Amino acid sequence: MTTTAPLDHGRRAPAAGDRPWTEALYIASRVSGVMGLALDTVFRTSLLPTLPASRRRERARLLHGIARDLCALHSLRVRVTGALPASPFVVVANHVSYLDPILLASLTPCTAIAKQEIGSWPIIGDRARDLGVLLVDRRRPASGARVLRSALRALRHGVPVLNFPEGSTTRGEKVLPFRKGIFGIARLAGVPVVPAAITYDDPELCWAGDDTFLPHFLRFSSRREASARVAFGPPLGDHGGAADLADRARAVILDLLSL
Repeated sequence: MTTTAPLDHGRRAPAAGDRPWTEALYIASRVSGVMGLALDTVFRTSLLPTLPASRRRERARLLHGIARDLCALHSLRVRVTGALPASPFVVVANHVSYLDPILLASLTPCTAIAKQEIGSWPIIGDRARDLGVLLVDRRRPASGARVLRSALRALRHGVPVLNFPEGSTTRGEKVLPFRKGIFGIARLAGVPVVPAAITYDDPELCWAGDDTFLPHFLRFSSRREASARVAFGPPLGDHGGAADLADRARAVILDLLSL
């Protein structure tokens, strides 16, 4: 039976007065907050244990905490339908914004697979590495294989893995075909795959196509608050091959999105 559990990570922002200067205050407050979280991440990751299994689990918990703090800092409110199983598991979701992994990581300790380009973003790239995010260069098969091996090790150490198998963002009007690599890893690890559907109340929060990160982030940061919904489908077992599992997960997400 599916349950609904509204979660509210966002702090209520004060009512807007003079819009231009209040937007500027929101931006200044949030950018400084992000910088503070980045410095805190540097310090806290320096204290992580050295044993690989313990380090992976502590990184997952730290990523979870940072994601919750980012949601609160930006008054990003998350409504959740459905539930996650006991760890470990793989979460696969549709991909419409750079906010997606923050939303999902705020709901559970995990590691995430992200595109290599994020590693070159100022401040964010280095902190993503510190937090154990697995960066993949999709143009290089060897990079994809390395990341999948790391994902398998994370699952075997009890750490859930978050993946966006479309490999690219859309504006939410469709769900691209799923790459099957992570589904093969889930079968090897013997863990369930949990489909997740992400929607935003305002389509302007989607980030795709020719959008550049910084202008979009500044517009997002100027908002009083924002809302999103995450709907988890039922966990999928490993019967069938990786391609079949990918198709079934995509079908669940399409149904959750009513596409």
